[in-house]
Amino acid sequence: MKLTLPVLVALFLAPQAGLRAADDGKAPARTGQRLVNLPLRHQVWPSEPPKDCPFEQSKTLAGIVFTGAHSDYRVGDTFYPSWASDGSQYSPFTDGVTDGVQSFSFGQQATTGNVVMMGDDPLNLQIKNTAPPQVANPLPYTGRYPAGSLVHNGVWYYGTYCLGPDGFVSHEGFTYNWPVLGPMPGFRISKDYGKTWTPSPLSPENPLFPEPAKHLGTVKMGAPHFVDFGKNMEHSPDGKAYLLGMGAEENDAKPRYANLSWISADQVYLARVTPSPRTINDLKAYEFLAGHDAAGKPVWTADFAKIKPLLDWNNHMGCVTATYVPGLKKYLMCVTDGWPTTGKMHSYLLEADTLTGPWRLVVYMKDFGEQAYFLNFPSKFIAPDGKQMWLCYSANFAAEANGQKLKFNPPGGRYGLCLHEVRLLGPGEKVKEEANPFDAPDNVARQAKIETSVTHPDYNAKGATDGQAGGWPDDIKQEWASFGWGEGAWIKLTWEKPQTVSRVWLVDRPNPTDQITGGTIQFSDGSSIAIEQPLPDNGTKGLEINFEPKTITSLTFKVTKVKQKPCNIGLSEIGVFAGSGVKH
Repeated sequence: MKLTLPVLVALFLAPQAGLRAADDGKAPARTGQRLVNLPLRHQVWPSEPPKDCPFEQSKTLAGIVFTGAHSDYRVGDTFYPSWASDGSQYSPFTDGVTDGVQSFSFGQQATTGNVVMMGDDPLNLQIKNTAPPQVANPLPYTGRYPAGSLVHNGVWYYGTYCLGPDGFVSHEGFTYNWPVLGPMPGFRISKDYGKTWTPSPLSPENPLFPEPAKHLGTVKMGAPHFVDFGKNMEHSPDGKAYLLGMGAEENDAKPRYANLSWISADQVYLARVTPSPRTINDLKAYEFLAGHDAAGKPVWTADFAKIKPLLDWNNHMGCVTATYVPGLKKYLMCVTDGWPTTGKMHSYLLEADTLTGPWRLVVYMKDFGEQAYFLNFPSKFIAPDGKQMWLCYSANFAAEANGQKLKFNPPGGRYGLCLHEVRLLGPGEKVKEEANPFDAPDNVARQAKIETSVTHPDYNAKGATDGQAGGWPDDIKQEWASFGWGEGAWIKLTWEKPQTVSRVWLVDRPNPTDQITGGTIQFSDGSSIAIEQPLPDNGTKGLEINFEPKTITSLTFKVTKVKQKPCNIGLSEIGVFAGSGVKH
């Protein structure tokens, strides 16, 4: 996609994760510096299913809450992590730059990238290319994108799918993005965790599944994705890998154009295979769900022509993924309702005790993203109880929808990899909001007069003491940003009456570009404290400076080091707390 000026500005200013409450239970030291978690901003997403929703409501899961914690990685699009036996996750990517390397899935030189995601903290992953992106010609289609990706017993199986007839197409008054979903040309294979690759022996004209019957016709196992069974597929019920595809019938009553696209569909289909380099590209090794018998038991067939939908909701299905959740002993399915492909998109979560159903509705999230897609729950980031997890997705590839500018909702989304912490809610379960320490009576910063070095005209110096550690895109007035300043920028707090204080909290601006890595606090009594460590750059934490109580009428925080130049350095929040600062 072409990066317009608003997109570049958004990339520069985009904020970081939500806010966590201090939870280590330890009393702060009388002197010293330590990182502190900040309070979460919970967002319960309302469930608003259309009237024709065919799924009954789950009796055990009733909703979802976004905790406010989210990542801010500057990488490409289309991430589907697979948790390998070596402890790392491996994922495809495309349409963006990751680790300094670009992948773009359009045209005869279309490429699909491959990365390793190292680390156990979703907010602190090292994402590195395993090899240069691989060229995959889509002809006779015009796009070729990542599909099912699985690392099992040290072997990486990497699938792709085709799209056509072009990127953006106008038809009968609508503009569509990749309006026709094409075939799946098999899997390329790596036996060394993505360092070297053996290309798929198949092609768009000779795909893995015998579809479509004609060029630009319909498919059923479209854009298939592997069910995530955990580390090295440890929770597979039978040692097989299962694939979920999206599709549509050829005789659909609705005009088919864009009805089966990269993100919209009518049905979900299911296939399975025992994965190996010998079987993964062999149609004869696969079985397909062919419905259920009179007793409700699933029927499997080796005849692709007999495949039947696992799920069917005309005009309301799209990209589909599923993850097994051991703590719940359930499967969670993510589906995107994405027609007409350039508007706001809706996503919904389903749950089931078995892959073959029945599937029940957890939540239907209208306008999620507001244009979110490629949703999946990486199994590595699911809590033991199965209620807390991280949602992986991408958002807002378009700048606007139907003439309206798109916003990132929940905050912290981006056109690229997004990781958001969520919690599933049971029936009647309430969300407990956590106290905001900046709004506490002992935070005397809120009573101070504020002076700063030159402030950016779009921002507000008082945002640094408004009691909210936030900022763009929710409200840029919640943070202070200098105007072209890095080292040397300063903010001064002055009180009419002397204040006895013992703690200062500093929270960096939410975006990852303007990071303070060193500074000095100067007090009106002539003393000063050097900041000995960088302010956390992800917006989920602050730096707490504890000192012996001192009585002052002003303090000045001056920036002495920054991560990079040029920048508009500043603070999301500064807190100055009265009293001893020691908790017992």
